[in-house]
Amino acid sequence: MSSPLRVWRQWPAGLETVPAGALLERLGGPTLLHLSGAADPPVFLSVLLHGNETSGWDGLRRLIADTIGRGVPLPRSLIVFVGNVRAAAAGVRTLPEQNDFNRIWRGSAGVDGALANAVLTELDGRRLFAAVDLHNNTGQNPHYAVLTQLAPDNYGLAYLFDDQAVYIREPDTVMTRVFDGRCPAVTLELGPVGDPRCADRAYDFLSRMLTLDRIPPSDRARLRVYRTEARVHVPDDVAFSFAGDGLDTPLVLTGGLEAVNFHELPAGTEFAATVLPAARALDVRDVGHAPATGRYFESRGGRLVLREAVIPAMYTVDPAVVRQDCLCYFMTRMAPEALSG
Repeated sequence: MSSPLRVWRQWPAGLETVPAGALLERLGGPTLLHLSGAADPPVFLSVLLHGNETSGWDGLRRLIADTIGRGVPLPRSLIVFVGNVRAAAAGVRTLPEQNDFNRIWRGSAGVDGALANAVLTELDGRRLFAAVDLHNNTGQNPHYAVLTQLAPDNYGLAYLFDDQAVYIREPDTVMTRVFDGRCPAVTLELGPVGDPRCADRAYDFLSRMLTLDRIPPSDRARLRVYRTEARVHVPDDVAFSFAGDGLDTPLVLTGGLEAVNFHELPAGTEFAATVLPAARALDVRDVGHAPATGRYFESRGGRLVLREAVIPAMYTVDPAVVRQDCLCYFMTRMAPEALSG
């Protein structure tokens, strides 16, 4: 069986002019690019794990246009993984027959497992300066970093981007987690899909990071780190809509919650209108994947309300994302003194 990964040892001429939607035609599939720079070890960079999240690619190709495109070496070597180019060609996060490319990095079988293994095999024995995975938000969130390990260099990378970070303990199959203990690693949420300023954020971060001799320390007092405590799902067999859609569904999720991502919602806040019991309407799982709906929700007269205060993140009103991933996460704020290192 041929490898699902294409590998280039240099930047293909003119690739910086190619938008994400045309990469499948140009590259043929997921591709790893080894790019030499003035300093080593290289930074590992992944873009387009979700096909419609194009800002990372747009920021990178602008950086390449300003360096390699002008005959100027990169300040530091790069290894770039260009992910789901098939989904990018269709302008969607993930094609219906595909698995999420940010959920294949541990224990995946079949073609997804072969792709993940091929990427990691290419990195075997390579010392890395850092690993960065670039994404857009699926909902109206501030831009922030995602950490899978609490470590000083990870805080430094996060703070180089923004003063907000989220520490996640699951899912454990995301790309960043495979770099835990190997090198500093973050996921950067650049902002909403379609916002042209997000590519500027990617370009700015990469331009600064590639010139670093070391990762600077964070200002621990200013870095706000949130810890995810639960993930909220809509069961696959429950039809749902959002308030204002005008649809008659068993579960109608409250409008406007997307606007309060990263802000505390007090106990008693209405989360949905439903005739279903709380445990039937929503499936909440804690970080150990144990059922937690009863901890967070109760039914009151056809309304689903919060039992305790929560800070939502990544709440999305995109039905496809709700089905493919989740509705949102619930978080708590970590005290600065609780950050290790």
